[in-house]
Amino acid sequence: MISKSITETKKIAADFASTLRGGETIALEGEIGAGKTTFTQGLAAALGAEGLARSPTFTVLNVYPTGREPIKKIVHVDAYRLRTSEDILNLGLEEWLGQPDSLVLIEWPNMVEEVEVKTDYVVRIEMGESADERKIEIEKK
Repeated sequence: MISKSITETKKIAADFASTLRGGETIALEGEIGAGKTTFTQGLAAALGAEGLARSPTFTVLNVYPTGREPIKKIVHVDAYRLRTSEDILNLGLEEWLGQPDSLVLIEWPNMVEEVEVKTDYVVRIEMGESADERKIEIEKK
């Protein structure tokens, strides 16, 4: 899919959100500034999360309650600064993975090579020809 604006990127994410049932883990791939957090914002808003989803670059993990069924929580992880398997374990990520009432989104999922997290989808976002254009690919694993 090609998005020509932030609004279109959020709409693509919202459309994708409507296909989710809970318990999924989604890898978000793309370089810095590609739109991973913008995509997350659209997805979170569509699922009823209150407030604007923020990049977890410095907090590493953010949880957004949705107040809705079947997905009650969105767990947003930024693995960019994680370097060891211990870093991942210290997050308590295993508590969220596969929970039927949660959705886990992981930015930079390959940063810790010795830890392989099974994902249900990979969302790849690439910058396009203009400042706002993005190519978005959603792959079911």
